[in-house]
Amino acid sequence: MRSFLARGLLALTCSLAAVTEVAAQAPISEAQAKAGFVLNFTRYVEWPERVFAARDTPLLLCVLGRDEVATALTALDGRPVQGRPIAVRRLASPDEARSCQVLFIAESEARRLALVLRAVAGLPVLTVSDADAFIDAGGAIGIVRGDGRLQFEVNRASLDHAQLKASSNLLKLARNLVDVKGKN
Repeated sequence: MRSFLARGLLALTCSLAAVTEVAAQAPISEAQAKAGFVLNFTRYVEWPERVFAARDTPLLLCVLGRDEVATALTALDGRPVQGRPIAVRRLASPDEARSCQVLFIAESEARRLALVLRAVAGLPVLTVSDADAFIDAGGAIGIVRGDGRLQFEVNRASLDHAQLKASSNLLKLARNLVDVKGKN
């Protein structure tokens, strides 16, 4: 069991480090690196089985807002994760997010953040954003820049409220873990 966990932690570390290394070596944008983080989050979070109608039902990654990260996320369409293809869908309003498994909230939506988080409160939706103070507002995973590189923060209370389970390996790599219910 211990060696299984060690291998899982090593794989997660390599996956997330690869995003950072690729950003340093190849000419990919920060937005593409952030999209890589989102892809890796989907690999290390579990949703309740009832969320998916069938074994091959796509994992629905929804994007709210317009910015470079939102555009980079569209490249994930069709990528396999946890034995399912990812289906990327752009949303026009927060109410459309209720059927999503992952909701990326672009920084352009920062002023509507409380409204968006209320729309999916209690639903098994992984909320991710690069907006300032995202996890303090009640979001689940915030992508942040720290020490000159991309990092992420996790709000465990938000994950619990959404009935999602993050791998212990993912939690170990987070820059910051909080238990904040949010101000929404």
